[in-house]
Amino acid sequence: MKIFNDESPIYLQLRKHIEEKILEGALKEEDAIPSLRTMAKDYSLNPITVANALSALVEEAILYKKRGLGIYVAPGARRKIIVSRRESFETEILEPVLQKAKQLELTESELNDKIKKIYGGPRD
Repeated sequence: MKIFNDESPIYLQLRKHIEEKILEGALKEEDAIPSLRTMAKDYSLNPITVANALSALVEEAILYKKRGLGIYVAPGARRKIIVSRRESFETEILEPVLQKAKQLELTESELNDKIKKIYGGPRD
């Protein structure tokens, strides 16, 4: 399974991968993160690359360090990721999609039907 590509720095991709595990529930609040050496070995990465990804997540309070014990998922980490990603989702993805839908003359009703279909709501 290859999770890294050449589109952005690997430490940012690893950071996003860890965030995804938190969003999916694979990593929960207070769960320990594997050690830097273990992650470097598991992902075939330089330990400095792993350290950079973990440091960025610690700086944003997604993860926190317990002296002598390791790095853990911070309380409220999932919510912080959701809030952060929601803002960029709205401006970078949703607004351009809605502008394109308007350009293609999709009605609000048609869009609502698509939303209901995806979310599993009742259909009119």
